[in-house]
Amino acid sequence: MTTTNWLRTSAWVALSALAFIQCGGDKKPAEGPTMPSAEPPSDQAPDSDAGTAQMPAASSTELAQSETGAPPPEPKTEALNDAQIAAITEAANSSEIEQAKVAQTKSKDAGVKSFAAMMITHHGDAKKKQAKLKLKTEESGISTAMAADAGATLNALRADSGKDFDKAYITAQVAGHQKVLDTINDKLLPNVKDANLKAYLEEIKPKVEQHLKQAKQLQGSFDSKSSSTAASRKHAG
Repeated sequence: MTTTNWLRTSAWVALSALAFIQCGGDKKPAEGPTMPSAEPPSDQAPDSDAGTAQMPAASSTELAQSETGAPPPEPKTEALNDAQIAAITEAANSSEIEQAKVAQTKSKDAGVKSFAAMMITHHGDAKKKQAKLKLKTEESGISTAMAADAGATLNALRADSGKDFDKAYITAQVAGHQKVLDTINDKLLPNVKDANLKAYLEEIKPKVEQHLKQAKQLQGSFDSKSSSTAASRKHAG
């Protein structure tokens, strides 16, 4: 190769290299990191929230019960009519007189005998006043249950004796008068329609409260005597 041709070739190579450098060559730009697909694989387990959303929603009553632990409200009982109310007061008066007669026969305690005499007088007067109203009577669930309880109490009292009888009789009087008072307040007065029957209920209510108070006082005296006797025995031993 001649010197002239060599110079021409060198110049052409140099120009080509310069052009290649300025244009950045034919090298492809570096690819960035591959981004993961937004969609989950087809074999991925379904989201837990989706499974929860498919379950039936609990009712407001169920939620309230699960939070408070309270039982469902009881259905409202059917309202009493005047004849049913009259049957209830009649049953209450009769049961108190029958139990008091047994107490007068079997009790040796002066306080118990006095209380029983008062029961016979007051509930006897109440029966006479109700009879003057000439009201019809009709059985209900309350009067039937009251009669059954009174019969069971009467049988138990007939089987007891001595101090056991006195305590059993007074305990029954506390429970019985409390039940009658609650029944008057919650069931009878709110439902009574007859004006005379309502006046009768309002008249006997204070008597029931008085009987309950005196029965509780007698019950307290029996409890005090029992505690004193137990303490004396323990001290003597």
